[in-house]
Amino acid sequence: MKVDIWTHVLSPSYVGHLEGRGQQGPGAFLLTQRALYDLDVRRSVIDAYPGYRQILAPIPAPHIEPSLAGPGLVELVRRNNDEMAELVERYPEQFAGWIAATPLADPDAATEEAERSVRELGALGVQLEEDAINLPLHEERYKPLFAAMEQLDAAVWLHPYRTPATPGSPPETAPFLLWSVCGWTFDTTITVSRLIFAGIYDRHPNLKLIAHHGGGVIPLLSGRIELVAHAGKLDPTGTLDEQLERLRKPLLDYFKMLYVDTAMFGGEHAVRCVVEFFGVDRVMFGSDAPFDTKGGSYFIPRTISDVEGVVSDNAESAMIFHGNAERILGITSGDREPARQTLSTDTGAQP
Repeated sequence: MKVDIWTHVLSPSYVGHLEGRGQQGPGAFLLTQRALYDLDVRRSVIDAYPGYRQILAPIPAPHIEPSLAGPGLVELVRRNNDEMAELVERYPEQFAGWIAATPLADPDAATEEAERSVRELGALGVQLEEDAINLPLHEERYKPLFAAMEQLDAAVWLHPYRTPATPGSPPETAPFLLWSVCGWTFDTTITVSRLIFAGIYDRHPNLKLIAHHGGGVIPLLSGRIELVAHAGKLDPTGTLDEQLERLRKPLLDYFKMLYVDTAMFGGEHAVRCVVEFFGVDRVMFGSDAPFDTKGGSYFIPRTISDVEGVVSDNAESAMIFHGNAERILGITSGDREPARQTLSTDTGAQP
């Protein structure tokens, strides 16, 4: 059995919104990927892999509506979540669960929608966009959102978001997709690092943060990250030393509290680095289908091959392919509908 924890889908509401913006509008490229919204195409790919099920993740909301905020976006996100819940309920044999979207630029509305989606609709958690400039998740205004997810025992999928227009992306590199291929992995690393320095795990030790693309470049740069803990004197402002003193654990220990996927697109050596750094118990099979221009029929088998090439022990490979998802996300091979969650009224309680 295999549970793919990170596969994207375009809901009917998102499709309609994109079509309304015109074929040349932002996000129009998504409509060229039929498996994102054509269920017949998507399900035919899924059925080619016996025992394979998907967890559905939304397209990052800024791709759908670049204005990021406003009542219109809140309503659009709500409709998206309603439709994703209905989709999973309709096809439980192929979809093991779903991840809610939020109007992240409005932290209060995002928290409200996250709670509604988990409690009332059965979402396994939420996907939050990593945009260190426009959506700095480490700031105070997002604390209630993370607190709610921990209380609900729901997961937080962290998805990088930048475009060729993002500051720091040289315009001449846009045709080569470097803003995504390279930039997204650094966005993940920076976002996670800022959350850790802001004390996210000290406040919420049971929070389930899941980082995309194997955790960005965290495994590769782990030695450099560890060096930061001994480099306080290199910061003349004293800020680094202050932050390190507030942390309750060695710095690198926090990074190893992350959960990650295996979406490395056929880079077996990269998956090996991910497994060796985070450990088998914190890695979950995730392919990023269907963003391979083939409806997932390239990413899915390549990612399966990566995991099988790295982990030869059957028990450990089973953990990555489905066991960890069952344990961490609360799904099993027999679950056909995610359990509804209840938000604790005791703010001091631990799940």
